[in-house]
Amino acid sequence: MKLTAQDILNALIAYSDDKIWASELAFNGGERRIDFWTLEPHRSKHFRSSAYEIKVSRADFKRDTAEKQQHALSFTDRFWYVTPHGLLDRSEIPEWAGLQEWDGRFFHVRKKAPMREKVEPTWDFIVSLIRNSGETRRDIGLMKQENMFLKMRNDRLEQQATIRNDRRMNRFLKSTTKRQIVRPALDMEGQNNG
Repeated sequence: MKLTAQDILNALIAYSDDKIWASELAFNGGERRIDFWTLEPHRSKHFRSSAYEIKVSRADFKRDTAEKQQHALSFTDRFWYVTPHGLLDRSEIPEWAGLQEWDGRFFHVRKKAPMREKVEPTWDFIVSLIRNSGETRRDIGLMKQENMFLKMRNDRLEQQATIRNDRRMNRFLKSTTKRQIVRPALDMEGQNNG
């Protein structure tokens, strides 16, 4: 199975449910973009941020440079290249980056990303983060979709419970009716014998 950039992005999103994240985060007035960016929203984790550049071809990777990633590198503690398994050798990864591979089920760290000193965010960066984090759980449209999904699931569960309860009630009523039919017949036999 050939993995696409969207497959890898979907996996990064799934693995980032406890983080603030943005896809296609723009830097420098939209001149440069990073595929995926996360922020751990905890002081105890020093608000650690990570940038992820997805590469699914060697040619695309070869065109990338520190200069192209300069803005992403400025606002992140760690920079990762994320690729399908076996696309790149760890020796090809620049000293300022790490390498993770997605095998379709799990991420594997092939080269650990070095910790960096990030700069304070600029207003351009903050606005870009807000604009591009629309898919986060704070997004009203997504919350409405989640609410609709949960309501439909709840309705389905209630319907299943109603069916189960009706079935149990019918079984109970049938067994009660059988007992009532059998009991008068026995009573009649007792009267005939007496």
